[in-house]
Amino acid sequence: MNRVIVVIAGVAGLWFLLLASPRSAGEAAVKFAFAAILLLFAYRRFRASPQKAAEYTKHQDGVWQRIEVAPAAAPVNWFAAIGSVVLGASTVGTGMAYFWVLGLLFAAIAGLVLLLDPRGKSAATPSRFRVGPDGIEVGGQLLRKADFHDLRIKNKFGGDVSIVYDASRGVPTGTLVGMAHRRKVSEVAYRIEAEAAGRAYVLAAGLDEVTARGIAAEIGKAMSPEAVAS
Repeated sequence: MNRVIVVIAGVAGLWFLLLASPRSAGEAAVKFAFAAILLLFAYRRFRASPQKAAEYTKHQDGVWQRIEVAPAAAPVNWFAAIGSVVLGASTVGTGMAYFWVLGLLFAAIAGLVLLLDPRGKSAATPSRFRVGPDGIEVGGQLLRKADFHDLRIKNKFGGDVSIVYDASRGVPTGTLVGMAHRRKVSEVAYRIEAEAAGRAYVLAAGLDEVTARGIAAEIGKAMSPEAVAS
């Protein structure tokens, strides 16, 4: 389904870019604004997981394990998105004085709905990190196990936190508490944070609950003393 959305958004963006016929500079601004918004939205959806859930892959790199994460795409308010695009398109080619101002307003609404991820910037970006018995390497920085406090699964829409790895014990110590009445977007708003030396580092975001717990389990196993022997 995600790939179908990519195709539809891409075709609509190209239509604005190549076929729409503006009659003034203002209408041209509306045309290019919608083209940029729709094409950028299509690109972002293409980079996201093709499934509703997030995905991750793991690769062994000596004693290290490299984990690559593709976040789930954020749900979109399709009523607002489609409505703003259709109304914006109706302002291009009319030739009515200053009617294009409404088009820019609709473009701003479409941009907010399609491009602004309520989960945060990190949730819309694929991530990668390495885990080993010595700690976690993320963004070129090594979080040493000696400085490591815990690993947390968080969801800012629900506020529930569960410590799933305790450095002092080396084993899982908690379970994720299900959030009652969470909104649709909260289902893919989980993120994994590592706390080391008094700072929190986001390892992966834009996750569904199952994927978040799976990644946390992989991190716990890779950091355990048994991982060295294997």
